[in-house]
Amino acid sequence: MSRLKGKAAVIIGASTGIGRSVALLYAREGADLLIADYNNGAELGSLADEIRAMGRQVLTLVVDVRHEAEVEIAIKRAHEVFGHLDILVNNAGVGIPKRAFVDQDASSWDNILDINLRGVSHGMRHALPIMIAQGFGSIINTSSQLGHKPAPGNSFYCASKAAVIALSVSVAQEVAPMGVRVNVVCPGPTDTPMWRSGDPDWAKWKIGTLPIQRIGTPEEVAWAYVYLASDEASFMIGQSVSPNGGDVMW
Repeated sequence: MSRLKGKAAVIIGASTGIGRSVALLYAREGADLLIADYNNGAELGSLADEIRAMGRQVLTLVVDVRHEAEVEIAIKRAHEVFGHLDILVNNAGVGIPKRAFVDQDASSWDNILDINLRGVSHGMRHALPIMIAQGFGSIINTSSQLGHKPAPGNSFYCASKAAVIALSVSVAQEVAPMGVRVNVVCPGPTDTPMWRSGDPDWAKWKIGTLPIQRIGTPEEVAWAYVYLASDEASFMIGQSVSPNGGDVMW
């Protein structure tokens, strides 16, 4: 398979879950990669080993998306080594325990916005000048089905993910005439570390509400990122692609 042959991609938030599956599929499809994450050195290293075993070039960096300079370094490094930057995936994100809005504290609000929203903004800010100068590029931002279907007890997370959608759509309109596509993936319940760390009783209830009656696998979700990165998605601008087992239907 060679949908991404000759392309160079940066994936931030790559070491586990959906990001890891995206990196492996991109490598299988022919892309060279810079993979970055925060505080997951062992997982990042093992992922790099898998990618090299496919014959692809891979760079690794530890990046905290709360610090714009670290994101800038990652994107510039990929551009310097590969000579071009075709794809950016902003996948770094965190959740917080379910809690009523009135019981949330300001520090949680600041942290989730810094990572889930500002981290995406940092990635776009430093990739876009490169892509605009090239005249091409694809940026894929990870939101959530909760950005379209907010749930009680998750107010801060839902707000951050809805903001990612709004930010992406606004920027997509600005840069599409310059050859750069910005789109969003909004995963539903997926078997990731974030899902497994949640309330098991709530998880059981949630599965029962899904038409498909199960959660998704990271690879099932990752194929959406492959499509959006590929030339086949050339007419996709500012779209929310929603692999969610039917939890949100359009």
